[in-house]
Amino acid sequence: MGDEFLTQEELLAEHFSDLIKFVKTRASEDPSSSSERPITVTEVEPIVKDFASRWKAAIELMHNDVITSFSNFLCGMEILRAALTQLLLYYTRLSDCMKRIAGGSALNKDLVSISSIMYEIRKYSRTF
Repeated sequence: MGDEFLTQEELLAEHFSDLIKFVKTRASEDPSSSSERPITVTEVEPIVKDFASRWKAAIELMHNDVITSFSNFLCGMEILRAALTQLLLYYTRLSDCMKRIAGGSALNKDLVSISSIMYEIRKYSRTF
């Protein structure tokens, strides 16, 4: 299972490294705390807009990577499913973080709905 986790994280990092880095380092911070550097809309905006502009294409590329990289189709699809589930968790944390940022609602128009991401996950999770 450890190798699978590495593989899914590597798969995600190849396409969503900025999102992952932000979520892991900043998203759990409380913006109202006396943090030295509060999270701002300016910091989050490029991540949100980048995700919105290319998330579907990136998921398709991940799917193609898995299809060509794994000789065992079911194993590859399981890793893709795990990676897409992890992506949904990262994106949900980013979305939740935005709700706590002053002025974060200005970016709501750029947010991809969770249901849209779920739809794509289901689409690529079919095994045949």
